[in-house]
Amino acid sequence: MPLFDGVTPEAILERVLSRMGTDLQTREGSYAYDQAAPLSFEIWRVLMTLDELIEAFYVNENSGPYLDAHARLFAMSRREGAKAAAKMNFQGRDGTVVPAGSLFYAAGTMEFRLAADATLKDGTAEGWLLASDIGAAYNVPAGTIDQIGHTIPGLEKFTNEEAQGGADPESDKDLFERLDEKRKRPPTSGNEAHYREWALSVNGVGAVRVTPLWRGPGTVKVLIAGFDRCPVDEAIVGDCAKYIQTRRPVGADVTVASAVAVEVDVSAQVVLTPTASLSAVEAAFASKLDAYLASAAFEELTVYVNRVGALLMDIDGVVDYDGLALNGSEENLALGEDGVPVRGRVELV
Repeated sequence: MPLFDGVTPEAILERVLSRMGTDLQTREGSYAYDQAAPLSFEIWRVLMTLDELIEAFYVNENSGPYLDAHARLFAMSRREGAKAAAKMNFQGRDGTVVPAGSLFYAAGTMEFRLAADATLKDGTAEGWLLASDIGAAYNVPAGTIDQIGHTIPGLEKFTNEEAQGGADPESDKDLFERLDEKRKRPPTSGNEAHYREWALSVNGVGAVRVTPLWRGPGTVKVLIAGFDRCPVDEAIVGDCAKYIQTRRPVGADVTVASAVAVEVDVSAQVVLTPTASLSAVEAAFASKLDAYLASAAFEELTVYVNRVGALLMDIDGVVDYDGLALNGSEENLALGEDGVPVRGRVELV
């Protein structure tokens, strides 16, 4: 609850007028009222400012710019995100030049620019496209950058490989969690917390698991995932590995790898209330399942049947269920050392 919850300019004005100790009129429009009302409003503004200072001194994910200022006290800054890059293969007439800066598009609106001139030789050429804006959404699949900004005579065909390296700016929630972890687990001398801090400083990395002595003395494994607790692409893995190499203690043998997605297919026979819709129940259950799997990633190595069943029973309209299976088995699902769970097929009948 805010410190000055319930305090209003009107309440302050009433208290001021009651303490005047005068026989003068204090009703609205009177001289005393007109003198006290503006002051009461300004006092209220000061109190509201003091209330905001609580967010500045005791920062949380809702502290706005104060969160960034507090992070700087710990030599931390918000990750700004990164632009995706994609290799483009061109085909056409020999000698055709695709000039640097040429615009290409995926899904009609996602813009990419050619980094350098590409000259066709023996009917082909290669070039690199850089997304015009930052964001993970620009990590588009191969073959999806299928439009060009203007016609280039002699260019007959172009096809992109998978775009990688795009990352969203760090959210207030993620920055606060990283700051809070640094306060609670001070990194020092290449300890486990130090490796977590280094990995989480890289654009696109949202979750980390560090395994000391992974393959004997001096070895460390750093397993990373995105903000959505899903695997990251090779570009982000490479960026993370390079950064840690500049920070690690001398002699440490560090391996950086992406988590591996383990699809979780869920099937069950459900008993519904007469008014419940099976499609609506499936959609609501899928949403709850996504949240559970994201919370389990990097925290647990097993997806538990009973927990999934509890999610199903929590859906409005579900009376009972039978035959609940994860990937075709009614047993708990082991994820493996590097696995993170992601939702696969959901089949309720």
